[in-house]
Amino acid sequence: MLTRNAERHADNAEFRADMIATLKSSIGKMNDLLARLSPQAGARSHNAVAQPLREIIAGAIAARRAFHPVNLLGDCGEWAAVDAVGLEQALGHVLQNAIDASPRLEPVTVRVDRTDDEVTIAVTDKGSGMDADFIRSRLFQPFVSTKESGFGIGAFEARSLIDAMGGRITVESRPQQGTQFIIHLPAAEAPPEQQRKIA
Repeated sequence: MLTRNAERHADNAEFRADMIATLKSSIGKMNDLLARLSPQAGARSHNAVAQPLREIIAGAIAARRAFHPVNLLGDCGEWAAVDAVGLEQALGHVLQNAIDASPRLEPVTVRVDRTDDEVTIAVTDKGSGMDADFIRSRLFQPFVSTKESGFGIGAFEARSLIDAMGGRITVESRPQQGTQFIIHLPAAEAPPEQQRKIA
């Protein structure tokens, strides 16, 4: 009996610790969001430096792949001028929106491509899609969402983060045909020592 009570107490303590950690994380995110919504937000910028995208993209996908299939295509070894934390957070928002819009077993696709001066990360779903008017006038507005339980923060924050590091987000969508968010980033070259390792 004492053992069961001790186990129950340990489980409750672990649950409380997890809840406190979750609440602290949520408070931090809300404080960050409020800072982005403030009149001074335009003055903020993120430290964008040349770095490989592989770990950043893998981190954003890994947090969600356990709950929904995500296919990764293209060359994740590309380099871009980014703020790593900001990019992972922005990509996480875009991925989560795609997953939320998708049928349960329908994979979301993430594809990395590069032109001479730009790296793109395209996130594609086959969900319900959006019409042109919603994309143009409401998609990137905070607190506007197509989801019943959504807060409409993800797309707004994703665009704010990408804009702050010198990139941009474009969207292609049609009702009942799905959506593609494309994150455009300034391309960068690996330093010579990294190029030697790759070779």
